[in-house]
Amino acid sequence: MKRVIFVFVCLLLVFGTVNGQYKIRDYGNLTPAQIDTVKQERLQMYRYEADRREVAVKRALLNQALYFNANQANYDVRYYGIHLSLNFSSNSIKGYVDYRIRSAINGLNSVDLDLHDQLSVDSIKIGTTRLSYTHSAGIIAIVLPTAYNSGTEFAMQVYYHGQPVYGWGYTEGGMAFDNKGGYPICFTSCEPFDSRNWWPCKDTPEDKADSLDMYIECPTAYDVASNGVIVSNADIGGGRRMVHWKHMYPITTYLVALTCADFDVTTEIWNYDGHSMPVYGYTLPNDSESKQVFNLTIPVLDIYSDAFGIYPFVNEKLANANAGRYGTMEHQTCSFHESFSYYDPLYLLIHENAHQWWGDMITCKTFNHIWLNEGMGTYTESIFYEKQYGTQAYFNHIYTQEYLGGGTIYVEDPVHEVIFDGNLTYNKGAWVMHMLRGVLGDSAFFKAMKDWAFSEFRYGSATTADFSNVLSRSVGSDMSWFVNQWIYYSGHPDYVISWLCEPDSDHGGYNLYYSIRQGQSGGTYFKMPIRHRFVTTGGNVDTVLWNEEPEEIHTFHFADSVTNVIVDQQKWILRTVTKKPFAMLVLSLPDAILNQPYSQRLAAIGGKAPYYWTYWSGDLPYGLSFQGDTLGVISGTPTWPATFYFTIRLTDSKSPPDTVYEGFALKVRADIPTYTCGDADDSHAVDISDVVFLVNYIFSGGAAPNPLISGDADCSSVVDISDVVYLISYIFSSGLAPCTECK
Repeated sequence: MKRVIFVFVCLLLVFGTVNGQYKIRDYGNLTPAQIDTVKQERLQMYRYEADRREVAVKRALLNQALYFNANQANYDVRYYGIHLSLNFSSNSIKGYVDYRIRSAINGLNSVDLDLHDQLSVDSIKIGTTRLSYTHSAGIIAIVLPTAYNSGTEFAMQVYYHGQPVYGWGYTEGGMAFDNKGGYPICFTSCEPFDSRNWWPCKDTPEDKADSLDMYIECPTAYDVASNGVIVSNADIGGGRRMVHWKHMYPITTYLVALTCADFDVTTEIWNYDGHSMPVYGYTLPNDSESKQVFNLTIPVLDIYSDAFGIYPFVNEKLANANAGRYGTMEHQTCSFHESFSYYDPLYLLIHENAHQWWGDMITCKTFNHIWLNEGMGTYTESIFYEKQYGTQAYFNHIYTQEYLGGGTIYVEDPVHEVIFDGNLTYNKGAWVMHMLRGVLGDSAFFKAMKDWAFSEFRYGSATTADFSNVLSRSVGSDMSWFVNQWIYYSGHPDYVISWLCEPDSDHGGYNLYYSIRQGQSGGTYFKMPIRHRFVTTGGNVDTVLWNEEPEEIHTFHFADSVTNVIVDQQKWILRTVTKKPFAMLVLSLPDAILNQPYSQRLAAIGGKAPYYWTYWSGDLPYGLSFQGDTLGVISGTPTWPATFYFTIRLTDSKSPPDTVYEGFALKVRADIPTYTCGDADDSHAVDISDVVFLVNYIFSGGAAPNPLISGDADCSSVVDISDVVYLISYIFSSGLAPCTECK
């Protein structure tokens, strides 16, 4: 690996001086201004790359009858064999496609294929039998000679010719004959539904053929890059050659591709974990920049394979090849790159080849879940920069993707919402993966990503729920709380923090009263572990606090005075942080249970004791009463289930006094919730975490067990230090188990 990295660095230094139009960034040393510049350049590139795809998807969804044919649900294409002759003089093609089709129903008597009307069908055959068909509105409706029952396979051929379709600009993809730098080139770019513009197929991303052959006839001077491995490349006379590529992995139609031109071809061998695989570069003779950046493919393969599992098509090859305008695309085993692009070519190399894992190996099932392709692919770039340039390069690259606006990553309505949204699909999608790594830690995160890569969705298609389920299975606990809040909800947490540090006259040292509030609008409160650094006169103390409530108050004891609190210093969370002066704070109340005795004394932090409590406004739960003055007690037996809203005024003993008005929403639950005595943190297990939870509640003003009685491990009807002692004895000394009737 050291040799590969050294070669990479040398090549990069050479490449960076070739042409000033390309911006190869040193991500290890970006200034804030440069981070913002890269962010804007990247968003521009996303728009450039995605606009055509956006138009195509929306057009397809608006024309369901045209683009999603009901007949196509009745069969599965197992194999495509594409035989094409390319005519550069007339910009036309002629050939046929072999199919192996399996019926999915009993009595299948017709097959509908997608093909643009600009291309003409010559004939359709099963064996020597010619079939009847119609071709209109982009559909070849084929009448089968016999009805096939479910599971039965049959072979078929469609012969056709004409000028393929390619929408210059942002209209649609397909196959184009172009000229780049004075060199003729034929290439394809078809995401999402434009394979039909050059070959007849079942053009939906859900149906992946098991295998593919490409037989491409072209001028002798030209080469062809395509999917899979090269089987033969031979002159056939008349100034023509035939190139045969074979691909033996499942593939969706929009990833079937070819590019043909007078290429300079380079070959390297990638050796990894006992495997040996060719790595090709196909570049136009005057595109030296692409040639040099393509030479960096092997380090990319090493890094991604180390992180996510071996390159998913290791039994074949990986190629990077030049294509024409709007041609940059992650075709399976053969990524295309537009020649003479003004975007960072190294970035394009690492992004497109990240899609070999996320997009090609596992494809989003529908475009609602496009982040599984683009968000994961964008995050994978950061792994490359981390391994090549170091940790700071990783974070700087992540910072270029920071997005603090609204909108959901999940595309609820692909017809009317932006699908390939640079800020949401790409940038925030990448941040979800970054935050997941922060939550899990490196070991569990990379294990989970490898588990995803080798899951039942390998070489298939998947949804966000599928990813969430595999993630939960890998981690060993339900991770839907994380996935759902970041994928399906809008926004991010806006943390507002304040603290008060006072000498502890009883025990020495200092008490820190720390408040963290989520101040964002919209009603979504995010659950996240938050890294904290408490800066003291004796040094830094680092810890992680779990946060999920609108407002939480913590009490900590330190040997030295706390002078500053730093929240999420490296930005492991997509958030804002605002510091405010500490004011008097009133602790929250636990829920009450219908017809169960309830007694809670209000408590405050800050200001000067004694405190004076006054019931100010609103409605107490029926059956409860308030004792004010210095008591501040709410007690009684609630008799009606509901949530009751009321306000309490708190005044301290300063001169002049400080006053705050605290609103409460006290819920009276109709049913006694299911809980386990001693399971104070509601984790569905009684363990050391419950001890920590109770200690924090009893001594540090932490959250109360909910319901409160779940912390009563010894069934004394009071939650206090005796429950902590009881749990410690049970967990560490084989003491009595928590009681079963705490109430």
